Amino acid sequence: MNKIAIIFFAFLFIIELNAQQHFGNAIFTVPEGWKITETKETVTLEKTSQTNVTCKIIITATEKGVVTTDVEYVQFRSKNSDKDIIFPKQKGAVTKYEGDGLVSFYSRGTTTQNMIVVNSYFYTLSNGSQTFSYQLLTSNNECIKEFNEFMTTLKMELDTKDQINAKARKAAPAAPAAPAPMM
Repeated sequence: MNKIAIIFFAFLFIIELNAQQHFGNAIFTVPEGWKITETKETVTLEKTSQTNVTCKIIITATEKGVVTTDVEYVQFRSKNSDKDIIFPKQKGAVTKYEGDGLVSFYSRGTTTQNMIVVNSYFYTLSNGSQTFSYQLLTSNNECIKEFNEFMTTLKMELDTKDQINAKARKAAPAAPAAPAPMM
C-alpha cells in the first residue's frame, strides 16, 4: 500500500512540474482555462470572456538591474506599462515588500479601454541582480481569484552568484508578501 501512495504522490509532483511555465527568471502556473501568448519581451495570460471583460496578466522579460527604491520602481513601471495607465503620484501610492532575498513593489492604476475602466495592478520582483514585472489588467472582479492563485504559484529564480544553494523562491504572497488586488 505504501508503494502505491509513493507512486501516486510522485505522479502528482510530475504533473505539477509540467504545469509550471518558465519565462526568464519567472516560474508560474497558467490559470486553468487561460490562453498563453509568448513573445521575446512578454508573456501574456488571458482569460477569454463572452462579456467584454478584460482579464489579462502580463509578465515582462527579466532584466539586469534591481529595483530597490520607489523612484526606481516608478521608472521601471513607466518603461514596462502601457502609457495610457494613470498611476497615483501621492505619497503611499507605491508599496514595498521584502523577504527571502527578494524585493517587490506594487501600485494600482487605471485606464479606459473601449469606454470601460480597466484597473492595472503592477508589480516588480527583484532578486538582487535582476528584475521582472507582472501586471493584472482587469475591468471587474471576475478574474481576481485566478490572479491571486497565479501569484501563489509565481516564483523567481535567485541569482546563484550571490546566493549559496539558491533555489526558486515564491514571489507572492510569502516572499515578499504582495497584496492581493481588491476591487
